[in-house]
Amino acid sequence: MKEYIHLYNKHKYSIENFLTNIVQNEAIDFRNKKSIDEMFEHLDALQNVYLVDDHYTQVSPNYYRKAQDDAKIGVKKEHYFSNIRFNDKNIYITNPYLHHRTGKSSVTVVRLLKNEFIIFDIDLLKLLEGLSLIEHNSTFDRVNRFVYGVGGYSLAVISLFLILYGGYIFVNVFFKTDTIYIIDDMFTSIIAITLGLAIYDLAKTIIAHEVLFKGIGSDKGGQYHILGKFLISIIIALSIESLMVVFKIALSDYTALGYAFFLILGVAIMLYTLGKFHSLTKEKCDA
Repeated sequence: MKEYIHLYNKHKYSIENFLTNIVQNEAIDFRNKKSIDEMFEHLDALQNVYLVDDHYTQVSPNYYRKAQDDAKIGVKKEHYFSNIRFNDKNIYITNPYLHHRTGKSSVTVVRLLKNEFIIFDIDLLKLLEGLSLIEHNSTFDRVNRFVYGVGGYSLAVISLFLILYGGYIFVNVFFKTDTIYIIDDMFTSIIAITLGLAIYDLAKTIIAHEVLFKGIGSDKGGQYHILGKFLISIIIALSIESLMVVFKIALSDYTALGYAFFLILGVAIMLYTLGKFHSLTKEKCDA
């Protein structure tokens, strides 16, 4: 929604002029369904339209593109009109908001006509598309969600398997009579569980950013956040592996500690790189 608001504010004057002109030029007869259908044809971004009288009571159904809702007839709407200030053309346009029924970014246009108010709820995304201020392909977006969804949920299943596998190895430690490999098994269990949790965290981030709450208005740093999660998963796994290597060398051959040092040095370099990555992407996202 941030992107919608940014574009709306950037082109606010042009958008409001467009809405004012199209609303003024449309003569809607609420007793004639054909007249209402024509309004939906002329304004593709229109979500619904209804009529309110001078006592702020809704006197018409909510008309949608292919349906109507009579349940709101007689409902008081005075709370919506408390802060309305009409312009010289008797038009008022709200700031962008999330529509309570559709959950989409919307703006509402109120037209004062004699002793009545005509209310137009406008889909902000379709409005920006219609004015060529934004490009959005719904089919491509659905395909993206499907692919990310399959990948994200698959990672979640893999992470669950790793966690269960780590738990299985840990439980088996107590039934082993050979104590030589107990430390190896314990570290293997820790690596499997930690890596499973890290992969689950990555899967959760992908599903949250790209599937459940995906939209043009997503945070522009979202892709960097996902990559950062992936790098963190690798660093966690390598850090645990480094600790395991140190213990193995300490128990067997001290002369091989140099190899452990290079592995730890590699992890330190990755940590520094990750820090620089976050710093650079934060600057880019804040710019």
